Amino acid sequence: MYIGPFYFDTKEIFLILAVILLILSYFFGWSLWWFDKRTLLTILIIIVITKGLLPSIHNEAFFILGIVTVFLSLYLPIFQLILFYFISFILFRLLKVI
Repeated sequence: MYIGPFYFDTKEIFLILAVILLILSYFFGWSLWWFDKRTLLTILIIIVITKGLLPSIHNEAFFILGIVTVFLSLYLPIFQLILFYFISFILFRLLKVI
């Protein structure tokens, strides 16, 4: 499904649903036990944008990168997470993993 320059496959629909549920939890004040909602929302929006702009990404390696980034949000601040995500993403692209 194309929406402007973005291509969304069925796997991206789950990412979009996660973003919507996270926005609802932020709006209604639902608690997420260990995670910071603002950090998770930022990470998920970055993941959706990179996945939407590059539809030829290898899904399994990208999924592992996303999961590791989300779980690192328990320990690291948002700036370090964004650096980790983009540096890992660039290295994965250069090494032809993704």
